[in-house]
This record gives sequence, structure tokens and C-alpha cells, in this order.
Amino acid sequence: MVTIERARLMLAILFTLLGLVVAHLFAPPVRAQGIIIDPWPIEPPIGVEPPPSPVAIELHRVDAVVDGPVANVHVTQLFRNPTRNVVEGVYIFPLPEEAAVSDFQMTVDGQVLEGKLLDKDEARRIYESIVRSRRDPALLEYVGRNLFQTSVFPIPAGASRKLELRYTQVVGQQDALYEFTYPLRTQQYSQTPVKQLAISVELRNQPGLRTLYSPHFDVSIERQGDTGALVGYEATNVQPEHDFSLFFGVDKQAIGLNLLSYKPAGEDGFFLLLASPGIEVAQEAIVARDLVLVVDVSGSMQGQKMEQARKAARFVVDNLHEGDRFNLIAFSTGVRLWQNELQAANAQSRREARAWIDKLEAGGSTDINRALLEGLAQLEPQDESARPAYLLFLTDGLPTMGEVETPRIIANAQRNRPDRTVRLFTFGVGYDVNTDLLDLLSRDFGGRSSYVHPQQAIDEKLSQFYAGISTPVLVDIALQWGGATVDEVYPFPLPDLFAGDQLVVAGRYRRGGPGAVTLRGTANDEKMTFQYAGQQLATSGGEPFVARLWATRKIGALLEQIRRSGPVQELVDAVVELSLTYGIVTPYTSYLVVEPEFAAPQDIGASATPFSLRERAEEEVHASASAAAEAPASGEAAVAASEARSDLANAVNLQEHQGVRYVAGKTFVRQSVVT
Repeated sequence: MVTIERARLMLAILFTLLGLVVAHLFAPPVRAQGIIIDPWPIEPPIGVEPPPSPVAIELHRVDAVVDGPVANVHVTQLFRNPTRNVVEGVYIFPLPEEAAVSDFQMTVDGQVLEGKLLDKDEARRIYESIVRSRRDPALLEYVGRNLFQTSVFPIPAGASRKLELRYTQVVGQQDALYEFTYPLRTQQYSQTPVKQLAISVELRNQPGLRTLYSPHFDVSIERQGDTGALVGYEATNVQPEHDFSLFFGVDKQAIGLNLLSYKPAGEDGFFLLLASPGIEVAQEAIVARDLVLVVDVSGSMQGQKMEQARKAARFVVDNLHEGDRFNLIAFSTGVRLWQNELQAANAQSRREARAWIDKLEAGGSTDINRALLEGLAQLEPQDESARPAYLLFLTDGLPTMGEVETPRIIANAQRNRPDRTVRLFTFGVGYDVNTDLLDLLSRDFGGRSSYVHPQQAIDEKLSQFYAGISTPVLVDIALQWGGATVDEVYPFPLPDLFAGDQLVVAGRYRRGGPGAVTLRGTANDEKMTFQYAGQQLATSGGEPFVARLWATRKIGALLEQIRRSGPVQELVDAVVELSLTYGIVTPYTSYLVVEPEFAAPQDIGASATPFSLRERAEEEVHASASAAAEAPASGEAAVAASEARSDLANAVNLQEHQGVRYVAGKTFVRQSVVT
């Protein structure tokens, strides 16, 4: 685990550029006037900005392969000088403590120039002699502990320079959790965003690979069996506020579990629990379930949407497991069932189901209430088994037939809830859907709602979602904490656990120290218990991002309550307090973009927020919550609001607001100096 002190050493890629005075167009050639500036200190003086950089970073690509405990990292950066002057680049790169540079090279006009590791004084002498002759050197010189610098001169007007760097490092491990870190934070040293940022981390030879987690980056994860994975991240025009971190854990148990925690002085602590099974699950370990897919075939589904819905339904049928039971329902003005009751998933039933799907045609009105009740009725238990039940409900419109009032439809669903746990997942297609109805239904039944935007493909969105829940391995999950006192846990109740997925739980605890965690659940009518001894909750310090992630999830839960009950003062106060304390911008709290009169007289403001700012925040939350309560439940804005609330309530990483940082238990807002 990287400590705060070590993290400060592993700063983001730093670079400062110093413009050189160019000779007058008609003057005789002379040596450009310039110096090699010293790198900025790790902690810049308060109130002092580094000189602005005129050079644009066209590309910053990181390709890392973590093979066992060793990481091989290949960095490529493309710099462009958009000015009309020749400029000099001073590029500073902080390496991890165990890293060793294996290769450095620069590409100039298609020619690769190899770099050298030299004695510092010798490198400086050679560099300055080449500068005097106006040639293009690429030297990597050691300028401090774990810090390397390359100086590139000249970069002609309008020209580009590509730099490539390779190094290796041993990935550190603590409490069975590895952390690969790449220095990326540049915002405080450069005002120039990275035009294209791409990070790829390939994990190889990691037996029992379970947990995969990046706290500040929304990474894509492609698991490659139980020993490897490919993790990726891409963005454009960004100034990263944080270094890139990837936590990964290995475990011989069927389900791996890891803890990250943080305890500020004088406060209760925060924890983040990550539990993940492997991707390669034996057939007998897959939990058999009952599944009903309900598809809207009303008139508004005609054309491409209907064809995509048929394709999505076929995907669901094709990916059922032996032992599953299923049924299909189509609805419009009326309701049509494929079969009267659940059918065992086998080759014959799949073939017959696909033939039925291919004949579906769109037409008629939208009776959501009746279709929902028919779907729930199919999931009444047919025997004494405790198998999980899933209802997938897809619609592209508002209820126009039968019962159309949202509270009554929800009440009907609650009265007809089957006598077992049912997870309801709703899919709204387009913007003409009732987000209140779909969100509340899915939340009350322990599922979640998803929305397919007009430019998105229904089959791709539903197939991607279904692939994630296609292989359950543990249901009806509960956690026990031994002697630790844990509360304010999100999410609640805990969702089911699927192969290749992971459970992310955030909460608070009273006292830190060593202990054990017990994970309980059910798999194929069998009670399962997993013991994890030797777990550690921090007694002080730890990973501060855990506190912000917990606060983000709690804000999401509070906003859901506000949506149901309106802007109750107690709920509004809680949202404001959490948002101000942890620096979280929400759909209701844009006030964190502080106006100039609130700016602190230094680069990073004090953690205390002026009372007037809090007052304005409370007014804004009240107004926004009231407006949201009165706003239509359908339309593009309604879908966007629903997705924003869901992102907060189910947050697994932090997409931070520019200029807002949470450090050592305090929130800081970056402001310009007011004169």
C-alpha cells in the first residue's frame, strides 16, 4: 500500500517549458538565449504558480504488463509546439522507488534517437554543448531521488516530439492486496490538458485473481480467465487530479475478499470491502435461477427497436445455464406468454423460444401494470427450492392502458410480490418512459434501472447487462464483522454476487485493528460460509478516497429519499453537509464551483467553507429538490437525472470535480489568487 509520504514522491508527470528568445528574422544566426531551469520542488511554494506551458500534449499513452510481481511499463508522449517560437522542454518524470529505467528514446522527424543514463554532471555538459549547436538531444538525467529529467531542444514552431520511456518495478503488496501506481497527476504543474490519454494494464500469471479496483478512474475490465485481466482507460482533453492506481488481489478461495480503510483522527473510520469470485466457475457451482423476460411490443417499438429487442431476447435465451428455468412475455394492449409456466432451459426449449421471439411484431398500446403482474406471477415458487428469481422488464413508453398511475402500479406490484426474493431490473428505451415508475420498481425489488438512449442499441445495452448477471454464484448475501462495530453500510440490501463481477460495499466502523470478516450466502439451496481472517481496519490514516466514496454513496441514498418525500429539511441538511465536507458535486450542489469573493488567498483554499457559501448551498438544494419533485417523470432531462442519482448511489470510483480535492480528512478547493 502506498503511504501518503511515498505518494507525494510519486508525483504526476511534471513538465515546465521555458520559451527561448529567437533571433530577429533578418539578423545573422546567433545562439538562442535560454537556460536549463531547475525542476519545481515536490511541494510548490504556496501562492506560486509554475510558468505556463505553451506546449500541447497530443498523446500520453501507458502500456504496462504486470507479470507476477514485476511491472514492465512503456510510456509514450507526443508533444507539439503550437507557437511561432522555438521552445525548450524540460520534462521531469518521478519513478517508483523500485523502478529501473531500461530504455529511453526520442523520435524526431521519424528518426529514433537513443537516450543514455549518464552521470548528472556529464549529462548536463553534453546537453548544453548540443544546445549550443542547435541539435536535438534526448538525455535522461537523474535530478533527485526517484526522479528523472529529460531535456529536449529545440522544438521548432509547429513541430512535434515523441518521447518513449521504459522502466520496470516490483509491485508492492500489503494485506494480500497489490497496488500498481502510475504517476499521472499534472493539474498543479501544468495548465495544458492532455489531448488524448490512454492507459492499458495487462495482468498476467496472477493465480486466483479476484479483486480489481481503480479508485479514481472508470476503467474497463476484460478478465482473461482466473490468472489475468486487461484493464483500460481512455480520455480526451483531461488534466488528471490523481495518479492512476490499480488494486488487485489474489485468493485461493472461491470468493476473494479485500479491505481498504481510512480513519481520520478523532472520528469513526471508513471502509471499502471488495469481494469477487473468479471468472472460471465450475458448472456445479453456478446458482440455478428462475428468469422471466418481459418485452414491450407496443406500436412505438416498430422498426429498428423491435428488431433490436428480438436480438436482445435471443441473447438472453442463448446464455441460460443448464438448470435454469425461464419464460418470455410480450405486452402491448394485452399480454402474451410464450408458455403458461417456467420451462427448463435445454436445447429444445431454447429452440422453441427463439422461434417465438422471431415472430414478435409491434403494435397496440402499453399496459405496463398487467405485464408486470403477469411477470411476477410467473415467479411464484414452483417447489421448495430457494433459487433466486430475476425479472427483466423492457419498455419504451409510458403506461397508456389499464392502470396508468405510478403509485397504484407500484402498490399492485408490492401486493403481488412472490413469496421469495425477486430481483427486478428495468430497461427504459428512449426518453418517453416514466423514470419514477421504473426507478422505484427496480429499487423496491433489489435491482436497478437502466436506460437506452436513442443513439444506443437496445440489444447491445441489454446483452452487456445480462452478461454481467448471467452466472450467479452467491445470493442472499450477508456480512459479519466479528468484534468490529460497523454501520451506515451501502448498498443495502446487498446484491447477489456473479462470476467475473465484484461486490463493492462502503461503510463506517468505530475502532480499527485486526479482525475477521465472514461472508455468508446461499448457492443452490446450500448455505455457504467464507471466513477471512487477518483483515485489518486502519487505526489511523489509510486511504482517504474511501471516505469520499462512502459519502458519495450516502448522498445517492439521500437523494433517493428526497425524490420520494420531497425536500425534507433533515435530508437536505445531510446532503449539504456531506457535499461540503467531502467535496462532492451532486446534481443539486453545483455551489462547489466557488465564486471569486469566496476564494482563499492561496492556490489551495482552506478547508473551512464560508457561512455564506453554506447558506447559498442550502438554498440551492431546496430549490433543486423542489424543482425535481415537480418535474415531469419522462423526457431526456428525467432520464439524465435518474442516471445521475444512480451513479452516486452505486459509485465504485471517484470522478472528481476539477479543482476539488479531499486530503487527510479535509476538502480543498483550488482558487486563483484574488488581487
